[in-house]
Amino acid sequence: MRKSFSSGASKGSIVARERRAKAAAREADIDRVAALERTLVSMHDTAFPEAERTILPPPGDLDPGPIQAALETAAGIAELAAAAGGGEVPPVAADPEPIDRYELMREHRRRARADIPFWSIREQIAAARAADAKAEIAAEAETKLRSEECEREQRRLDGLWSQLQTTRSRVADEIVLAIAAEKKRRAEERASEQSALDDEWRRLNANDPAVTLGVLEQALADNEAPATVVDCDGDRVMVAMQFAAPEEIIPERKPAHTPTGKRTLKKRTKTEINSLYLDALGSNVLATVKEAFAVAPGTEIIRVLVVRREMDGTHTGELTAIFAGEFDRAGYARRKRSASARKGAEPGG
Repeated sequence: MRKSFSSGASKGSIVARERRAKAAAREADIDRVAALERTLVSMHDTAFPEAERTILPPPGDLDPGPIQAALETAAGIAELAAAAGGGEVPPVAADPEPIDRYELMREHRRRARADIPFWSIREQIAAARAADAKAEIAAEAETKLRSEECEREQRRLDGLWSQLQTTRSRVADEIVLAIAAEKKRRAEERASEQSALDDEWRRLNANDPAVTLGVLEQALADNEAPATVVDCDGDRVMVAMQFAAPEEIIPERKPAHTPTGKRTLKKRTKTEINSLYLDALGSNVLATVKEAFAVAPGTEIIRVLVVRREMDGTHTGELTAIFAGEFDRAGYARRKRSASARKGAEPGG
């Protein structure tokens, strides 16, 4: 009787694995749609830091090293120190080379006896005595000359040492003055920058268009729904915001449950699409208003106009106004506190 052997996974295990993979993909799709829904309606929960007056830190500690190096280089201290033997201690000229009196005597005798026959003993002796006397005189003269050269070299070195000390003292005084001047310059530069920042802060609080428009443009430019400031007058600003069409942002299906309680995705009705779209629109409008009030403390009233580019129908491609509203700072703050209070009172809130 033949035996059959099965290699690899069985058909049942393959089917089960495929079923688990499909279930995992379905759960991932459901999670993705649910996360997108939460994002669409929670833009207004984003925290925007309130604008604050910028206070510059005091100037940092000044490193005197570069100042000292520059002044010493300009004064040539390194060259003076090298010429003065290193500049650590007063230089001392080298002692004169000693005179080789014996060699000097031999040289004088050789020259004195050059023309005297060697057999003329008396003349040889007389010439030697005369040569020795001349050699002694020459030795004394050379000794004096070398001593004078040594003294001149010592005076030169003493002059260099004195010049080096004088230059070092002058540079030390210059370093103190230069450091004081640099500290003063830094303090004045910091004061000038602080004054400019304070003036900008004052103008921002006064809702000066020249400052407020730039601050708002920078803050709103990176929003999910791009917005731009079209006017700033008194304590009011006008913001235009472009919002996507429902077809671009609302998922066709929504998270739901089957009769048996399993999670699934169900096609949205037109009413559900419109409801979620309105919630998303409101959340983005509130986020824009919230950020604008945060960065522009001088703005008390914000008017918002929202437009969208139509995706279908006879007006495809055209911009259509879909919302216009006005928000005042005090009223917005009251509604915000009220909403926070209601949220805290909810079970689990």
